[in-house]
Amino acid sequence: MRKILTVLLAGIMAAVLFVGCNRGTEKPGGGSTVKPEDINVNLDPNTTAALEIMVPGGNANERTMIDCLIEDFKDLFPNVTIDMTYVSVDNYVSAVGQQQLAETLPDIVWSNSPDFYDLVESETFIDLTPYIQANEMAETVYTYRDENNQPSKFSSEDFYTEFFDMGTANGKNYVIPRSCDTVITFLNTEILSNAGVDLNPETTKVKNGWTWDDFMDVCAQVRTWMDNNGMSNNYVIDANLTSWLSVCYPMLLSYGAEVIDENGNVAIDSEATRQCLEMVAEMVEKRYINDSTVATTGSYDNGKSAMLFQSASVSLYADRVALRDKCDLVSFPLITVNNTPKIGAGIAGYAISSQSENKEVAWAFLTYLLSYTGQQEMALNGLNLASIRQDLSDYTTANWGKGYETLNLSAYTYGSEYKVSADFFTRTTLTAKAGLQQALTQMFNNACNAEKAKDIDSIIATAVRDMEDAMIEY
Repeated sequence: MRKILTVLLAGIMAAVLFVGCNRGTEKPGGGSTVKPEDINVNLDPNTTAALEIMVPGGNANERTMIDCLIEDFKDLFPNVTIDMTYVSVDNYVSAVGQQQLAETLPDIVWSNSPDFYDLVESETFIDLTPYIQANEMAETVYTYRDENNQPSKFSSEDFYTEFFDMGTANGKNYVIPRSCDTVITFLNTEILSNAGVDLNPETTKVKNGWTWDDFMDVCAQVRTWMDNNGMSNNYVIDANLTSWLSVCYPMLLSYGAEVIDENGNVAIDSEATRQCLEMVAEMVEKRYINDSTVATTGSYDNGKSAMLFQSASVSLYADRVALRDKCDLVSFPLITVNNTPKIGAGIAGYAISSQSENKEVAWAFLTYLLSYTGQQEMALNGLNLASIRQDLSDYTTANWGKGYETLNLSAYTYGSEYKVSADFFTRTTLTAKAGLQQALTQMFNNACNAEKAKDIDSIIATAVRDMEDAMIEY
């Protein structure tokens, strides 16, 4: 089944590439001929155009914050109309590829790391590097609005470069981040307190910079309390270990493992990988997380788990009925066994379709999104994540922390030196990404299977085979 799906996806991407290579002389995704000096970043406010922007269909926060930007943009360009379309995150790559093939892809497309890697070689999105350079060349940019909502000077130094650069591949920028995304630990403070976990800010282990040993101690304490209080079927942590690279890949790196080495070879078969998977199997054995073969209805969302690894806006959880006045957050626990702790990070943001007939207008919209005014407006309408702008880092004064100032939002910005994205895909052909990702997440899924975890060597051997197959296919 995996090979069938991979072949189908490859066919879609190959067809997209064929269409892309025959659109004309401009190939913005892979070999753009557009020069910064040819780009107009200060369009006439009377410009007439119609744009479409694609956002995740299941994310209400994303819709509301983009809708507020659309309304603001109408004030700057009253003759520009912007309509919203939707995409499912679950089949994002194939859905975008199919629309590219049908030439129906919207002008502006939501994307994230690492999913945009799948679309680089098909030239689905344009290289935004010359547009960024064109902004920097201008004295002021009309849509780059400052704290007084006035045009201002654009500078790449305004942003957290370690996050901004996560939208790049092969030295080209394809996605403009709308925020800094990093994995944190969401807490159910009621469960932790009932379990006797010390949450006193002066003495608690549960704080930014806590270690994996601290985390495991807390898990043990909560597990005992759950078992003694009729909650044996609940799990301590609603952990996203098996399907999310932003958790499992940093864990591997923390142990000293590699996935793809600098020469493009599969390097997952190592003692470091064994230690990491054995630790995951231990968490299953101790029932901190559930066996991957066991269905469970208890989750962090419904108030049944004490912790969750996620990177979402605090509002997504703090405002839930089951978590109201029980939600807080802290940094991802640092795995220090190899003295190389890592925290998963990435970006979500927006790209411009190579098929768009209004690229400069689309870029004007993204410039407004990056501006001080745009970031503050989005934060008031659902983007309760750390801003991509360095001058909006203080959540007690910036809008992204508004209404949640009493919570530990510094968890989002803690430990910049530990942040890492799933960039190992760039060490081999990017079209192998889907197969590599599936092999890696399946390896963790198998480690969470108590029966399969009895033979860690077999789990790793299967992962090596599947990764090498993915790379051979391309």
